[in-house]
Amino acid sequence: MAELTAEFFNGGAHDPLLGERLALAQTTVHIHFSDEAGVTLDLTKAPINAEPRIIGTAEVELFGTPELFVEMVNRQKQMAMAITRGELAYEGPVRKFLRIVPIMRSLDFSMWAELRPDRPNGAAPSESD
Repeated sequence: MAELTAEFFNGGAHDPLLGERLALAQTTVHIHFSDEAGVTLDLTKAPINAEPRIIGTAEVELFGTPELFVEMVNRQKQMAMAITRGELAYEGPVRKFLRIVPIMRSLDFSMWAELRPDRPNGAAPSESD
């Protein structure tokens, strides 16, 4: 899961405009899938960078199950609502990360196709999902 998530975000680094927009978050993020697994996002400058492990310290820490993150990627759940409902725990100024969530819709969702075989060609989830 960590490798897939890092690949997902690093895909945005290859597009200069998208990378610049993601860097608007001006923060670092740790996404914790478990005590042992996670991803480090550096969203402080373009190109952004994602590492498939927890490195150093981060301004924002997100804690959730892999299943929850898959549901969010597939737009079955919204991150802000998962936080509100207590399904996704956080530490730090999470609003910095939340403000780029709509921009993430421009990322390449094809790598998630294996987790959602009903999506043709890895298309991004639609609003109706």
